[in-house]
Amino acid sequence: MLPIHKIVWHEWREKRVPQRVPEPEAMVDPEQIRAYVKAYEWGGPTSALQLHHLRELGAMIKPGDIVLDMACGPGPLLLELAALYPDVSFVGADLSQPMLDAMLDAARVRQLSNVSAVCQDITTLPGVQPASVDMVISTSALHHLPDLHALDAAFGCIQGVLKPGGGIYIFDFGLLKSTKTQDIMVAEVAKLAPKITVIDYQNSLRAAFQISDVVECAKRRLDLPFKVKTSSFVDFFYFLQSSPRCEVAPGTLAYLARVRHTLDFNMKAEYSMLRLMRRELAL
Repeated sequence: MLPIHKIVWHEWREKRVPQRVPEPEAMVDPEQIRAYVKAYEWGGPTSALQLHHLRELGAMIKPGDIVLDMACGPGPLLLELAALYPDVSFVGADLSQPMLDAMLDAARVRQLSNVSAVCQDITTLPGVQPASVDMVISTSALHHLPDLHALDAAFGCIQGVLKPGGGIYIFDFGLLKSTKTQDIMVAEVAKLAPKITVIDYQNSLRAAFQISDVVECAKRRLDLPFKVKTSSFVDFFYFLQSSPRCEVAPGTLAYLARVRHTLDFNMKAEYSMLRLMRRELAL
Protein backbone atom coordinates (compact mmCIF):
# COMPACT_ATOMS: atom_id res chain seq x y z
CA MET A 1 0.00 0.00 0.00
CA LEU A 2 1.18 3.53 -0.72
CA PRO A 3 3.16 5.19 2.10
CA ILE A 4 1.00 8.33 2.18
CA HIS A 5 3.01 9.98 4.96
CA LYS A 6 6.21 9.85 2.87
CA ILE A 7 4.45 11.13 -0.24
CA VAL A 8 2.96 14.10 1.64
CA TRP A 9 6.32 14.87 3.30
CA HIS A 10 8.29 14.95 0.06
CA GLU A 11 5.65 17.00 -1.77
CA TRP A 12 5.39 19.47 1.11
CA ARG A 13 9.14 19.98 1.21
CA GLU A 14 9.50 20.58 -2.53
CA LYS A 15 8.53 24.15 -3.41
CA ARG A 16 9.06 24.17 -7.16
CA VAL A 17 7.07 22.31 -9.80
CA PRO A 18 9.39 20.62 -12.33
CA GLN A 19 9.10 21.11 -16.05
CA ARG A 20 7.12 18.26 -17.61
CA VAL A 21 8.99 15.90 -19.92
CA PRO A 22 6.74 14.89 -22.87
CA GLU A 23 6.68 11.26 -23.92
CA PRO A 24 5.70 9.72 -27.29
CA GLU A 25 2.05 10.20 -28.18
CA ALA A 26 1.57 6.69 -29.60
CA MET A 27 2.76 3.31 -28.34
CA VAL A 28 3.52 0.93 -31.22
CA ASP A 29 6.12 -1.52 -29.86
CA PRO A 30 4.50 -5.00 -29.56
CA GLU A 31 6.31 -5.81 -26.31
CA GLN A 32 5.16 -2.56 -24.74
CA ILE A 33 1.58 -3.20 -25.82
CA ARG A 34 1.58 -6.74 -24.40
CA ALA A 35 2.97 -5.47 -21.10
CA TYR A 36 0.39 -2.66 -21.05
CA VAL A 37 -2.46 -5.12 -21.52
CA LYS A 38 -1.00 -7.37 -18.80
CA ALA A 39 -0.87 -4.47 -16.34
CA TYR A 40 -4.64 -4.00 -16.68
CA GLU A 41 -5.56 -7.58 -15.83
CA TRP A 42 -7.47 -7.98 -12.58
CA GLY A 43 -5.00 -8.38 -9.73
CA GLY A 44 -2.46 -6.16 -11.50
CA PRO A 45 -1.29 -2.68 -10.44
CA THR A 46 -4.24 -0.83 -12.00
CA SER A 47 -7.02 -2.95 -10.44
CA ALA A 48 -8.13 -0.44 -7.82
CA LEU A 49 -8.28 2.35 -10.38
CA GLN A 50 -10.18 0.22 -12.91
CA LEU A 51 -12.70 -0.76 -10.25
CA HIS A 52 -13.21 2.90 -9.39
CA HIS A 53 -13.69 3.89 -13.04
CA LEU A 54 -16.29 1.17 -13.57
CA ARG A 55 -18.20 2.18 -10.46
CA GLU A 56 -18.29 5.86 -11.45
CA LEU A 57 -19.15 5.19 -15.09
CA GLY A 58 -21.95 2.87 -14.04
CA ALA A 59 -23.87 6.00 -13.05
CA MET A 60 -23.09 7.82 -16.29
CA ILE A 61 -23.72 5.35 -19.15
CA LYS A 62 -27.31 4.80 -20.27
CA PRO A 63 -28.83 2.18 -22.63
CA GLY A 64 -28.50 3.22 -26.26
CA ASP A 65 -25.60 5.59 -25.64
CA ILE A 66 -22.65 6.09 -27.97
CA VAL A 67 -19.49 6.30 -25.86
CA LEU A 68 -16.17 7.59 -27.18
CA ASP A 69 -12.96 6.56 -25.39
CA MET A 70 -10.30 9.11 -26.37
CA ALA A 71 -6.74 7.71 -26.50
CA CYS A 72 -8.11 4.32 -25.52
CA GLY A 73 -4.91 2.34 -26.15
CA PRO A 74 -5.70 -1.39 -26.23
CA GLY A 75 -9.01 -0.59 -24.54
CA PRO A 76 -8.81 -2.21 -21.09
CA LEU A 77 -11.57 -0.01 -19.68
CA LEU A 78 -13.58 0.12 -22.90
CA LEU A 79 -13.67 -3.68 -23.15
CA GLU A 80 -14.86 -4.06 -19.56
CA LEU A 81 -17.61 -1.53 -20.20
CA ALA A 82 -18.62 -3.11 -23.51
CA ALA A 83 -19.16 -6.45 -21.76
CA LEU A 84 -21.26 -4.84 -19.03
CA TYR A 85 -23.36 -2.73 -21.44
CA PRO A 86 -24.09 -4.75 -24.62
CA ASP A 87 -26.76 -2.24 -25.70
CA VAL A 88 -24.24 0.63 -25.76
CA SER A 89 -21.90 1.40 -28.68
CA PHE A 90 -18.26 1.98 -27.73
CA VAL A 91 -15.80 3.72 -30.04
CA GLY A 92 -12.10 3.71 -29.24
CA ALA A 93 -9.95 6.49 -30.71
CA ASP A 94 -6.18 6.27 -30.64
CA LEU A 95 -3.17 7.33 -32.69
CA SER A 96 -1.64 3.82 -32.52
CA GLN A 97 -3.07 1.27 -34.95
CA PRO A 98 -1.29 -1.63 -33.19
CA MET A 99 -3.00 -0.60 -29.94
CA LEU A 100 -6.38 -0.53 -31.67
CA ASP A 101 -5.68 -3.88 -33.34
CA ALA A 102 -5.03 -5.39 -29.90
CA MET A 103 -8.34 -3.97 -28.66
CA LEU A 104 -10.33 -5.26 -31.64
CA ASP A 105 -8.71 -8.69 -31.38
CA ALA A 106 -9.68 -8.86 -27.71
CA ALA A 107 -13.22 -7.74 -28.57
CA ARG A 108 -13.53 -10.59 -31.09
CA VAL A 109 -12.26 -13.12 -28.55
CA ARG A 110 -14.82 -11.86 -26.02
CA GLN A 111 -17.52 -11.81 -28.75
CA LEU A 112 -18.22 -8.12 -28.20
CA SER A 113 -20.06 -6.75 -31.22
CA ASN A 114 -20.50 -3.24 -29.79
CA VAL A 115 -16.85 -2.14 -30.12
CA SER A 116 -15.35 -0.14 -33.00
CA ALA A 117 -12.22 1.96 -33.51
CA VAL A 118 -10.88 5.03 -35.30
CA CYS A 119 -7.13 5.56 -35.68
CA GLN A 120 -6.96 9.33 -35.32
CA ASP A 121 -5.39 12.15 -33.40
CA ILE A 122 -7.62 13.12 -30.45
CA THR A 123 -6.89 16.80 -31.08
CA THR A 124 -8.77 16.66 -34.41
CA LEU A 125 -10.91 13.49 -34.64
CA PRO A 126 -12.10 14.02 -38.24
CA GLY A 127 -13.77 10.60 -38.28
CA VAL A 128 -16.19 11.41 -35.45
CA GLN A 129 -19.22 13.44 -36.44
CA PRO A 130 -19.99 16.62 -34.52
CA ALA A 131 -22.61 16.24 -31.77
CA SER A 132 -22.77 12.47 -32.25
CA VAL A 133 -21.55 11.12 -28.89
CA ASP A 134 -23.39 10.78 -25.57
CA MET A 135 -20.32 10.22 -23.35
CA VAL A 136 -16.62 10.98 -23.75
CA ILE A 137 -14.22 9.14 -21.51
CA SER A 138 -10.44 9.40 -21.32
CA THR A 139 -8.33 7.70 -18.67
CA SER A 140 -4.57 7.94 -18.07
CA ALA A 141 -4.16 9.39 -21.56
CA LEU A 142 -4.05 13.19 -21.80
CA HIS A 143 -0.48 13.32 -20.50
CA HIS A 144 0.61 11.82 -23.85
CA LEU A 145 -0.24 15.10 -25.57
CA PRO A 146 2.84 17.15 -26.49
CA ASP A 147 1.90 20.53 -25.02
CA LEU A 148 -0.84 22.79 -23.69
CA HIS A 149 -1.88 23.78 -27.20
CA ALA A 150 -2.67 20.15 -27.96
CA LEU A 151 -4.44 19.74 -24.61
CA ASP A 152 -6.61 22.75 -25.40
CA ALA A 153 -7.42 21.29 -28.83
CA ALA A 154 -8.36 17.94 -27.27
CA PHE A 155 -10.89 19.60 -24.99
CA GLY A 156 -12.23 21.48 -28.00
CA CYS A 157 -12.76 18.12 -29.72
CA ILE A 158 -14.57 16.77 -26.68
CA GLN A 159 -16.98 19.69 -26.80
CA GLY A 160 -17.41 19.32 -30.55
CA VAL A 161 -18.35 15.62 -30.62
CA LEU A 162 -20.69 15.68 -27.61
CA LYS A 163 -24.45 15.78 -28.05
CA PRO A 164 -26.35 18.42 -26.07
CA GLY A 165 -26.68 17.06 -22.56
CA GLY A 166 -23.76 14.66 -23.06
CA GLY A 167 -21.33 13.78 -20.29
CA ILE A 168 -17.60 13.48 -19.67
CA TYR A 169 -15.37 11.31 -17.48
CA ILE A 170 -11.68 12.19 -17.60
CA PHE A 171 -8.90 10.90 -15.38
CA ASP A 172 -5.15 11.41 -15.47
CA PHE A 173 -2.07 12.01 -13.36
CA GLY A 174 -1.06 15.41 -12.10
CA LEU A 175 2.52 16.62 -12.20
CA LEU A 176 4.12 15.80 -8.86
CA LYS A 177 6.66 18.26 -7.47
CA SER A 178 9.18 15.87 -5.97
CA THR A 179 11.19 13.29 -7.90
CA LYS A 180 11.33 11.32 -4.65
CA THR A 181 7.53 11.12 -4.68
CA GLN A 182 7.64 9.90 -8.25
CA ASP A 183 10.17 7.25 -7.23
CA ILE A 184 7.84 6.02 -4.48
CA MET A 185 4.94 5.70 -6.92
CA VAL A 186 7.10 3.86 -9.44
CA ALA A 187 8.40 1.47 -6.78
CA GLU A 188 4.83 0.50 -5.88
CA VAL A 189 3.97 -0.30 -9.49
CA ALA A 190 7.23 -2.26 -9.84
CA LYS A 191 5.95 -4.76 -7.26
CA LEU A 192 3.29 -5.99 -9.71
CA ALA A 193 4.28 -4.91 -13.23
CA PRO A 194 7.00 -5.94 -15.71
CA LYS A 195 10.01 -3.66 -16.09
CA ILE A 196 8.91 -2.21 -19.43
CA THR A 197 5.58 -1.11 -17.91
CA VAL A 198 7.37 0.38 -14.91
CA ILE A 199 9.46 2.52 -17.26
CA ASP A 200 6.32 3.60 -19.12
CA TYR A 201 4.71 4.59 -15.82
CA GLN A 202 7.74 6.59 -14.75
CA ASN A 203 7.71 8.45 -18.07
CA SER A 204 3.99 9.10 -17.67
CA LEU A 205 4.47 10.72 -14.27
CA ARG A 206 7.12 13.01 -15.72
CA ALA A 207 4.88 13.88 -18.68
CA ALA A 208 1.85 14.83 -16.59
CA PHE A 209 0.37 18.31 -16.88
CA GLN A 210 -0.14 20.56 -13.89
CA ILE A 211 -3.73 20.09 -12.75
CA SER A 212 -4.36 23.84 -12.78
CA ASP A 213 -3.47 23.95 -16.50
CA VAL A 214 -5.83 21.06 -17.27
CA VAL A 215 -8.68 22.72 -15.40
CA GLU A 216 -8.15 26.02 -17.19
CA CYS A 217 -8.25 24.30 -20.60
CA ALA A 218 -11.41 22.44 -19.64
CA LYS A 219 -13.14 25.58 -18.35
CA ARG A 220 -12.21 27.46 -21.51
CA ARG A 221 -13.34 24.82 -24.03
CA LEU A 222 -16.17 22.85 -22.40
CA ASP A 223 -19.68 24.27 -22.49
CA LEU A 224 -21.16 21.90 -19.94
CA PRO A 225 -21.20 21.67 -16.15
CA PHE A 226 -18.57 19.40 -14.63
CA LYS A 227 -16.79 18.82 -11.34
CA VAL A 228 -13.08 18.54 -10.66
CA LYS A 229 -11.92 16.09 -8.02
CA THR A 230 -8.27 15.68 -7.11
CA SER A 231 -6.29 13.63 -4.64
CA SER A 232 -6.11 15.08 -1.14
CA PHE A 233 -2.81 16.54 0.11
CA VAL A 234 -0.87 16.16 -3.17
CA ASP A 235 -1.66 16.65 -6.87
CA PHE A 236 -1.25 13.02 -7.82
CA PHE A 237 -4.41 12.61 -9.93
CA TYR A 238 -7.52 14.41 -11.08
CA PHE A 239 -11.03 13.56 -12.28
CA LEU A 240 -13.15 15.79 -14.49
CA GLN A 241 -16.65 14.42 -14.63
CA SER A 242 -20.18 15.57 -15.27
CA SER A 243 -23.14 14.68 -13.09
CA PRO A 244 -24.54 11.13 -12.88
CA ARG A 245 -27.04 10.32 -15.62
CA CYS A 246 -28.60 7.15 -14.21
CA GLU A 247 -28.55 4.61 -11.39
CA VAL A 248 -25.85 1.96 -11.39
CA ALA A 249 -27.38 -1.24 -12.76
CA PRO A 250 -27.66 -4.13 -10.27
CA GLY A 251 -25.71 -6.40 -12.65
CA THR A 252 -22.83 -3.92 -12.69
CA LEU A 253 -22.80 -3.66 -8.90
CA ALA A 254 -22.78 -7.44 -8.60
CA TYR A 255 -19.88 -7.74 -11.05
CA LEU A 256 -17.85 -5.11 -9.22
CA ALA A 257 -18.48 -6.84 -5.91
CA ARG A 258 -17.23 -10.14 -7.37
CA VAL A 259 -14.10 -8.51 -8.76
CA ARG A 260 -13.37 -6.69 -5.50
CA HIS A 261 -13.68 -9.99 -3.62
CA THR A 262 -10.86 -11.47 -5.74
CA LEU A 263 -8.40 -8.66 -4.94
CA ASP A 264 -5.83 -8.95 -2.16
CA PHE A 265 -5.92 -6.82 0.99
CA ASN A 266 -3.54 -4.15 -0.30
CA MET A 267 -5.51 -3.65 -3.51
CA LYS A 268 -8.80 -3.44 -1.60
CA ALA A 269 -7.22 -0.86 0.70
CA GLU A 270 -5.96 1.13 -2.29
CA TYR A 271 -9.47 1.09 -3.79
CA SER A 272 -11.00 2.37 -0.54
CA MET A 273 -8.28 5.00 -0.19
CA LEU A 274 -8.87 6.17 -3.76
CA ARG A 275 -12.56 6.71 -3.07
CA LEU A 276 -12.00 8.41 0.29
CA MET A 277 -9.06 10.64 -0.56
CA ARG A 278 -10.70 12.77 -3.21
CA ARG A 279 -11.48 16.44 -2.76
CA GLU A 280 -13.61 18.63 -4.99
CA LEU A 281 -12.12 21.84 -6.30
CA ALA A 282 -14.17 25.00 -6.44
CA LEU A 283 -14.52 26.24 -10.04
